[in-house]
Amino acid sequence: MKKTGEFCTIDKLGRVLIPIRIRRKYDLNADNRLEILAEDDCIILRKYIPSCTFCSNEDDLVEFGKKFICSKCKMMISEL
Repeated sequence: MKKTGEFCTIDKLGRVLIPIRIRRKYDLNADNRLEILAEDDCIILRKYIPSCTFCSNEDDLVEFGKKFICSKCKMMISEL
């Protein structure tokens, strides 16, 4: 991981403001979703990219409830 030299604070409601320079660099907008990952003593925010619940494919997805499934897995399930 690379240090950015940017800092932020957590407000009373638990919100974190991501500095504009970082948002511009990573093309983050108000409607973007972020995925929260934790590893050892690190908290990682990553731009959320939907993927298939079963195979992690990111292409040709359909939403099923609150999950995503690719056409290949959808076809395999329909054959059961």
